[in-house]
Amino acid sequence: MVESFTFGINNCYVLSDTKYAILIDTCPERYCNALLEAVKNKNITLLIMTHGHIDHIGCAKYISDKLHIPIAIHQKDEILIQQPSAQKMLAHTPLGLILCQKVKHQKPAPYFQPDVFLTHGQSLKEYGVKARIFTLSGHTEGSVGIWTPNKEFFVGDAMMNIGASLKPRIYQNKIEMERSFYNIYQSDATAIYVGHGKPIFRQNTLIKCIKLQYKEYKGCISMNTYHQHCEIEKNNLQR
Repeated sequence: MVESFTFGINNCYVLSDTKYAILIDTCPERYCNALLEAVKNKNITLLIMTHGHIDHIGCAKYISDKLHIPIAIHQKDEILIQQPSAQKMLAHTPLGLILCQKVKHQKPAPYFQPDVFLTHGQSLKEYGVKARIFTLSGHTEGSVGIWTPNKEFFVGDAMMNIGASLKPRIYQNKIEMERSFYNIYQSDATAIYVGHGKPIFRQNTLIKCIKLQYKEYKGCISMNTYHQHCEIEKNNLQR
């Protein structure tokens, strides 16, 4: 079961099985109390950060301390906990350029030491939830998604449902961002849960938008290579 909580423009998700649940992302620090009230009775066993940007990790330490749960993040994004501008941020839109400047001047979130470093294909079964980690680098070096057997895909900021474009407004590596975006499109997900904006459902016309946005990507890298790559990725996650 998926429950969504929105604070400002940030989405946090509780993914639960029959008994246990995981919390996917937090929100800016000013919403910590509200987030705690929303999730404190959900029997959460793990807090997963899809990436290390402050608007997602702002309440990580607070929630971890209050619920006595471990925090998981990809090791490549650990540096962002202490230094938000440690990874270069690029953009090709006016809004993206503004966001880049904002990231550079942000103060760090309350410091925490990650308890778990996430890896591609990692099972979350030990935390009571049937799901796996899927690497979605590009927005940040260590961006990850969470894939479930029901084909629900939690993608953090590797895709955004705000404005005309579904692509991230800022990114650390444009080619990797495009790769991850394409993998999400090719994943056969029935529901795509994004960090900002409403979920995207397979029957939704927004899926057509994703397809249209990929016309510009065909010149970058061989589509045959990507189709093969995505088939491998899907098979790995469905094991």
